[in-house]
Amino acid sequence: MTRSVYRMLTACIVAALCALPAFAQSHYADIDTPPLPEFDIPEPEQVTLPNGMIVFLIENHELPLISMSARVGAGALYEPADKIGLASIAGQVMRTGGTENVDADALNLRLENMGAQIEASIGTVSGQVFMSSLTETVDEVLPLFADVLMHPAFPEDKIDLAKTQSKSGIARRNDQAQSIVNREFDKLLYGADSPYARHTEYATIDAIERQDLIDFHGRYFLPNNTILGVWGDFDTAEMVAKLENAFAAWQAQEDFVRPTQPSPDTGSEYGVYYAPKPDVTQSAILMGHPGEIMMNHPDYFAVTVMNQVLSGFTGRLFQNVRDDKGLAYSVFGGYTANFERPGQFYAGIMTKSESTVDGTEAVREEIEKMRAAPPSDEELELAKDNYLNSFVFNFDTRQEIVNRMMTYAYYDYPLDFLNQVREGVQAVDASEVHRVAQKYLRPDDMKILAVGNGDDFGRPLADLGEVETIDITIPTGLEPAPEATEETLSEGQELFEKAVDTVGGQEAFAAIETLRQSLTMAMSTPDGQQIEIEQTQYVAYPDRVRMEMTLPAGMGQMTVVVNGDDIVMDTPQGVMPAPPQVRDQVKSQMDQDMISMLARDDLTVQHLGQEELDTGQTVEVLSVTMPGVANPIQLLIDPDTHEPVGVRYNQGAMQLLGIITEMQEVGAVRLPSRLELYQDGQPAGSTEMETEINVEMPDHLFELEASGGSF
Repeated sequence: MTRSVYRMLTACIVAALCALPAFAQSHYADIDTPPLPEFDIPEPEQVTLPNGMIVFLIENHELPLISMSARVGAGALYEPADKIGLASIAGQVMRTGGTENVDADALNLRLENMGAQIEASIGTVSGQVFMSSLTETVDEVLPLFADVLMHPAFPEDKIDLAKTQSKSGIARRNDQAQSIVNREFDKLLYGADSPYARHTEYATIDAIERQDLIDFHGRYFLPNNTILGVWGDFDTAEMVAKLENAFAAWQAQEDFVRPTQPSPDTGSEYGVYYAPKPDVTQSAILMGHPGEIMMNHPDYFAVTVMNQVLSGFTGRLFQNVRDDKGLAYSVFGGYTANFERPGQFYAGIMTKSESTVDGTEAVREEIEKMRAAPPSDEELELAKDNYLNSFVFNFDTRQEIVNRMMTYAYYDYPLDFLNQVREGVQAVDASEVHRVAQKYLRPDDMKILAVGNGDDFGRPLADLGEVETIDITIPTGLEPAPEATEETLSEGQELFEKAVDTVGGQEAFAAIETLRQSLTMAMSTPDGQQIEIEQTQYVAYPDRVRMEMTLPAGMGQMTVVVNGDDIVMDTPQGVMPAPPQVRDQVKSQMDQDMISMLARDDLTVQHLGQEELDTGQTVEVLSVTMPGVANPIQLLIDPDTHEPVGVRYNQGAMQLLGIITEMQEVGAVRLPSRLELYQDGQPAGSTEMETEINVEMPDHLFELEASGGSF
């Protein structure tokens, strides 16, 4: 906050306090407060460079700092449907991958030595490249900033790292109920294939190649598709000259037209939906429908006031649903509008499981009341005051002022649009709020989505209407097996039985009750580091496991204990229930256990044919599905000897391939003693193991008492 704004707010607070009689107890409406003082808004200077780039500049000499932000008309809306995630990865690797002239390590070092910063990202509708430097080093940092904008290198190793990180996000996307409800609600409103609702999957990330990033950058990163904001300690005329020099080689594409944002469907029908998440005690609920107006619509001002009456901090949802009825610990909502497309109406609550239906009905009741009658004079004035009195915070930094001008120019809005909003809101009366509530709020067309543990709902969700259950299972990265036929199933079963016989036979594997295994894992991280993990594993079939791991780089030890459905871990931070991502990984490992698989006689095995691996081996591929296990495992066997040579499966975000390079005799069976590991087709390390079977396993091995910590 600038000093001038801080002084102004302090004066207002002091004036309000002085108006209170000593020790008096008064209603807030009785407090006589002076109007907010007028304040001056600095005006940025606008110029257009010879290559067509629009620039907004505003000087601020309080600190020796200069910042720049380039906004580019390139977003996820414009990426191909089969390569979702392309825009985000392109934005990330623009920065992490360095440029054609300065590699990533050198770029990082130079910026660090100057105390400077350059960041890049691409969101849904636009991309941004940001720069900050000291005044004295701007002549060195500005060319690097321009180089990142114009000439990113997009090296393969940084692309692979970004893809791996994106897949990690996919694996964790069902961890939080709020994330689930936000994602699935947009799909209900717009359709799963809409650019406003679609999201990354393993397959769309795998489909992205380096040339896609190069093409995406070349198509949209153009000076005449870029608006630049500059603020800080500089002379405007001198800065314009520096910018012209830095971007002199960036040529405009004369025939370029920025794609318009697609218009989302505004139609909707009433429906009730449920996404099961049995591991939570609280529900996340969203309800609403697509919107109909953009920010330049004449009704936008009245809708803004309606939002304050319904869902502002002093609004009806907060006061009635949360405070008076106690049906939610968080309640929110609003009718949104965007610059270039309609928004949506939404209202939501976070509440304990047993209040799911009652809380949803209470929110809907408040929506109906908004349509039934105008707000009271007190509600109207409070709503308008709350909105207008916060206006000063639109101008408390030069960055906000410049970014707003860039946004208005980007969408071809008047540069004084914010003042138009203020004046429009001031003029709204109660009848207009009532009119827009009746026109734009459509409770009978709402989609209602609840995410939580349905067994704990106090009332059945069906009280709200017929319920449709949503499948939020994360699709695996393996290609789906073709539809099974009698022939492929017969071939698969025959080959599987031969494979089992080569390593000891089903009866011998079924006789294994316990296992103790010492593992040494040499792993390669995505950024090229080599780490080693020692692990001792105890297994009492079918569902008890203890894993004791010595972590690399002096990070200490970790123990994970599985006892049926209970998974507890002991870390340097204490003993606690395993977080969802650890639970998923451990469960996945147990599902892929080869001993369990080879001992079963209730498997569905399909022969997928022969395949030549990247290692040069030709293998028969069997898709093995176990009852109760969602994702199949691919068992790879030698076409001549029928001996198992590897397994391929998904573990969280990763597609893993383990190639057996050595076997050992353990009692009556033969088990792998060494594996070469591959992650998403790339070498990832190796695992060596020594195994004992049917050793005594005391019960205390599978006991850890959680101390109440949580993730």
